[in-house]
Amino acid sequence: MKKLLMTCCFAIALAGPAKAESILHSETSAPKADAEAIEAIVIEWASKFNRGDWMRIKDMWDADEETPTYLGEERDQWVIGQEGLDQYFNPPSENTMVETVVIQPYGLRVRLLSDTIAVATWENSLDFKMKTRPAVQDDYRVNAIFRKKDDGKWYFIHYAELAMSPLIYVEHLYRRGVSEGFPENGKPYDAGRSGYANN
Repeated sequence: MKKLLMTCCFAIALAGPAKAESILHSETSAPKADAEAIEAIVIEWASKFNRGDWMRIKDMWDADEETPTYLGEERDQWVIGQEGLDQYFNPPSENTMVETVVIQPYGLRVRLLSDTIAVATWENSLDFKMKTRPAVQDDYRVNAIFRKKDDGKWYFIHYAELAMSPLIYVEHLYRRGVSEGFPENGKPYDAGRSGYANN
């Protein structure tokens, strides 16, 4: 018995840590290496937000791009240019009102437009807590464009969070509230194309 236990432990040690579940969607058409590289960037992007590592987020952008563009769901205007990104991601004073942020990306689709340009779309599930407000949850779509540099790495040059229209968002909330077992419950939102399931 002891020998069997030691054999199992040795096999587990050789296997190493379990690989995190991929967020790539089956509709991804980019070559595997490029898709996985961009997947790693998207996961790290979310991880930096979750850690509150605001000062390092801009490192993921192409520093040579003259007019990078960023639009967060919370903004009413685009952030454009390197100076704009610096001001947004590296503000003069730290935002102490944010208590916790947890972003979970999923449904990542990656498509190459050329050898050095890729477009990606995915969804983010967001849990957000301000110190003076109750926690809230939201789902939103993301569209981004990446450029591969001479070092072989991909970098953001465009990022936009796409909120649903108010009417569709309210409908989505009502659909999520359908009682378990009701015939319509469990059907994917928007015929399964968006990934917004009623669960």
